[in-house]
Amino acid sequence: MKSMLRSIFVGPSGIRSGWRLLIFLAIGFGLQVGLGWGVDFLAQRLGYRALGGLDPIEFSVEDGVTLIAVLAATMVMAHFERRKLGEYGLPGRNALGRKFWEGGAFGFGGVTLLIALIAAAGGYSPGRMALHGSAFIYFCALWAVASLLIGFAEEFLFRGYPQFILGTAMGFWPAAFLISFLFGALHFFTKPHERWTDWASTGLLALFVCLTLRRTGDLRFAIGFHAAFDFGAIFVYGGPNGGELAKGRLLNATFHGPDWLTGGFLGPEASLMVFPVLALMFFGFDRLTRAK
Repeated sequence: MKSMLRSIFVGPSGIRSGWRLLIFLAIGFGLQVGLGWGVDFLAQRLGYRALGGLDPIEFSVEDGVTLIAVLAATMVMAHFERRKLGEYGLPGRNALGRKFWEGGAFGFGGVTLLIALIAAAGGYSPGRMALHGSAFIYFCALWAVASLLIGFAEEFLFRGYPQFILGTAMGFWPAAFLISFLFGALHFFTKPHERWTDWASTGLLALFVCLTLRRTGDLRFAIGFHAAFDFGAIFVYGGPNGGELAKGRLLNATFHGPDWLTGGFLGPEASLMVFPVLALMFFGFDRLTRAK
């Protein structure tokens, strides 16, 4: 009986990958909850009130808390496994180096093409500039920081330690498909007004950044891509997300037409136009890069 229980938890390389992943998630979730309580208490004491809509400050705080919790959990596992953070794909001092900006160009180009296709089909009007002068600088900086933190937090959480440890058990691509499927499912079950198109598009976007991880060797390209895509979709082009618009968006843009074209409440990511864009991104990145 004892040997049977040991075989469930321990394999040839020590504690099995599935249990290591659960330990990582338990540490990260516990830290996130604790830090979240602390931030909420401090916000109440300071009398802070949300701006309404998609608030870049709230995004920054929430994803900053997630990033701290995930990074701390990864460091604990790295100490336990006697590995360096770079082995999990996490970037080091050169986190905002050339690969990051290449990913940023790819992400902003992708969302720009998506908006252009929606506009060509009559589903998008950019409107006039909504920000000028100091307000432009202020909100541009806030959304840049928020988008960066979203990119770092979500890539570390999904494509960092979880991708590595599941990949050691089942191989890189089976782990990538599983995590990408769950990434899409998380969006589907936790956001209002979700449809299958958003599950499919976010899952495929996740699979695309897994490809960038495989080809480049770390998450810098993926983080730049994720941050720039969100920055463009939410701030620059003024797309909705879960039925809400960005506070301090650049353009007074409007989306009009059927949901299959515009994405409706969910924003342009849920438009059917995202699928040819995704196909082009997969093809283009595949042709431009070689595996490391």
